[in-house]
Amino acid sequence: MRFSCNKFLSFVLFTCFIFNVQAEGITFQKLSSAQALAKAKKENKKVFIDVFAVWCGPCKYLSNTVFVDESLGTYMNAHFVCIKIDGEDGEGIKMMEEFSIDAYPTLLFLDPDRKLLKKIVGASEADDLLEKAKGVISPETTMIYQLNTRYQQGEREKAFLREFIAEKSTDGENISSLLEEYLKLYPTLNLEDPNDFLIFRLSKTDLKDPLVQSFLHEAKKYIERYGEDVFAYVDTIFTTLIEEAKVTKDLERVKNGLEILYPVFQIILPEENATKEEILASIESYFNQ
Repeated sequence: MRFSCNKFLSFVLFTCFIFNVQAEGITFQKLSSAQALAKAKKENKKVFIDVFAVWCGPCKYLSNTVFVDESLGTYMNAHFVCIKIDGEDGEGIKMMEEFSIDAYPTLLFLDPDRKLLKKIVGASEADDLLEKAKGVISPETTMIYQLNTRYQQGEREKAFLREFIAEKSTDGENISSLLEEYLKLYPTLNLEDPNDFLIFRLSKTDLKDPLVQSFLHEAKKYIERYGEDVFAYVDTIFTTLIEEAKVTKDLERVKNGLEILYPVFQIILPEENATKEEILASIESYFNQ
């Protein structure tokens, strides 16, 4: 299970909890990234960075529930120099751009030369994070390594590509070219099929797309079928719309999109009381930052 707080939609639609640090399990050292890299090189280790925000609920979940796990801590402390970086303060601001981070928490695994080995977006359970960390140390043992080998050898069957896309997505890797290839080979998506729905929500964000419009028209049905995956998808659509419109500060475009998406927000989060006007005011403020 993985979940994350998107910077903008989380701010507009719900409130995250206050971040809290505990010192059990993984030992997070009070070092800058440069100091951590130097220490890792000296100790023949790699670097693990928890990029967090103080307002982020899933970040607090990681700190209080996941990072304190004894088995995870034992492995991480033996193989990594571990640090925390606030993505909204100090060197974290530049790191957000350097590693294309747009959601919290984001977990980075680096080699001592600052090369990115793996990026995980969202909070994971301890056993899942442990397997990912082991994969960084011994990549040939991982599923993603084996799938990538098959892909490089030319395998393109539908079921294989779905599995490959799902695995790369879970690992937080860039899958845009892979999705483009999949849709060229298999352009028809059936939203009743969970596998096709995954491809759909990873690739379709344009509100003008007929399939997106069909999905939104029947959002309640898909919520009943796919649960919180629908929330994640609507989050992606709205955030993409906002980020694209921010470039030209096109509030009218966001307003038109919100007219379409607001009824879905009310289905997904019926307990929220934010009006369209309040959401637009928040977006306008965001545009002017």
